[in-house]
Amino acid sequence: MFMDFLLFEIKLRLKSVSTYCFFGLWVMIAFLFEGFSNYTMPPGKMLVNGPFVTELFDFQLSFFGSIVMAAIFGTSILRDFQRDTYQLIFTKPIGKFAYLGGRWAGSLITTLFIFTGTPVGEILGTLSPWVDRARLAPLDLGMLGYHYAVIIVPQVFFLGSVFFLVAALTRRVIVVYLQGVVLFAVYLIGLVTVLNARSLNTYWPSVFDPVGMVMFRSIARYWTVSEQNTLWLPLTGAVLWNRVVWSSVGVIALFAVYILFPMSAEALTARRGRKQRKTGQESTAPPAPHFHNLLPEVARQFSFATGLQQFLSLSRIYFKNIFREIPFWAITVLMVVVAMADGHGAVDVGEVRVWPVTYLMLQAIEGLAPLLLYIVATMYAGELIWRERDTHFDQIHDALPFRGWIDTFAKFIALGAAEFFLLTLVLVCGVFSQILAGYYHFEFL
Repeated sequence: MFMDFLLFEIKLRLKSVSTYCFFGLWVMIAFLFEGFSNYTMPPGKMLVNGPFVTELFDFQLSFFGSIVMAAIFGTSILRDFQRDTYQLIFTKPIGKFAYLGGRWAGSLITTLFIFTGTPVGEILGTLSPWVDRARLAPLDLGMLGYHYAVIIVPQVFFLGSVFFLVAALTRRVIVVYLQGVVLFAVYLIGLVTVLNARSLNTYWPSVFDPVGMVMFRSIARYWTVSEQNTLWLPLTGAVLWNRVVWSSVGVIALFAVYILFPMSAEALTARRGRKQRKTGQESTAPPAPHFHNLLPEVARQFSFATGLQQFLSLSRIYFKNIFREIPFWAITVLMVVVAMADGHGAVDVGEVRVWPVTYLMLQAIEGLAPLLLYIVATMYAGELIWRERDTHFDQIHDALPFRGWIDTFAKFIALGAAEFFLLTLVLVCGVFSQILAGYYHFEFL
């Protein structure tokens, strides 16, 4: 049964266009970086396909690819709950190891296939006829394979296992996509904190670095250009312990999902069953008598005023739906933390402490805040469009007496209102950071 689920997951992913889109994206990024190294790298003697550049590129792409990992590992376990097929599966004699292990292994193989686009793109980039041959080393497939195995494979194993655990226990699509975003933003905050500490003892931060950027920086910070062009990432010391620690976290996550995941349709639907029984008990009660309480006559008018009332009502409903979501408030808190951290660092320009004037605050808070705004727009645009279908309300919704453009425009306005709320919050954080620094000359216009 394990092989059945594994092969099914792999076949399903190979038929999906998104798999090849992600693979092509990784190939294109690596190809453009090395093929156009005259524009992407500063002038010097560092080889564009040397070990240092390969290591840096692998760490960065495995970090930015955390959102892709969350999408692949999360949807593999969430698919049965979205399509209501889990009740059919769990009533069959299928073991937990076969079901969970097959889904996880298929996602792992798919993700590793996508990330092979990084060395493939590097190879194609070095073969470009327009690349500067003076900055090219002979093609070393062993070096590319070694760093793929040491950097990318442990990263995919650890993050994929954690994402699989969260998706299996929450079984919510928005949490699946949000977890990669949260990891991305939280790590950036931690990275800035560690770098601002300027500590000379970076051994323990390197060991407990979940992505490896701090570890790589501490190891290669004193390498000469010659060493950057020749030395491979050593699998000793902090690098070895870092890989061991976070691979162990991935193993613990797999054990946790095996123990905590309820492989039972009755356990998964227990809460829903309790609600249905409670509703059924309430419905058996005799109806209260009504005297002289006739239904009002409804005037069916489809004028401009009616459409405006429908638009305002739907906008209010969709706006409340966004603001009642816990992930939205998680992103909001994250944006506040990022804006306050960036605003606190805006007063330090190099080694000089300056006043937090408006343009410096704008430069500081515009780093990660636009990314979170794009993420909110992407996530909740899909959430609003697909909400009726996900809740199996689409047929009733489509039969309601209002025009389609009213509903679509109401969703657009609700999403814009959520974005405006976040922008206003970032503005308030910038002003608050100026107040904490003792600066009160606010320029709102």
